[in-house]
Amino acid sequence: MCGFLVDVYCLGVKNAFGPDIRTDVELAQFLPEYYAAYPAGWQDVPIGLAADIVFGAVEYARGLGFEPHADFVRAAAQLGAWEGPPAITFGRDGKPFYQSGPYDNPRKVIETLEHAVGPPPAFDYLVADRA
Repeated sequence: MCGFLVDVYCLGVKNAFGPDIRTDVELAQFLPEYYAAYPAGWQDVPIGLAADIVFGAVEYARGLGFEPHADFVRAAAQLGAWEGPPAITFGRDGKPFYQSGPYDNPRKVIETLEHAVGPPPAFDYLVADRA
């Protein structure tokens, strides 16, 4: 199994892990823990759609100046070859949307977006107050 934290609005693959081998019992125990921060949990999707989401997000983010997580290549090999184009669209309302995360450098992300697409309103963003 592999895992990918994918930002389809802007940054692409923010985290990746695997491949890892788990038994069915271990996987059943792992999934609720892995998705604990997401009230909707997880949803099974065909491998082709998963590849579209992961590889498409990487392609979109690279076009904006962002590279995927360092473990992406190793984990992505489990998705097989991707032929593209993706079955989904990226960004929000036709443009990048950045929402800061706890490990992001918002200033650097915004500067990268300004370089790639120009200043707002070419992209939207929401930076969390870290106070």
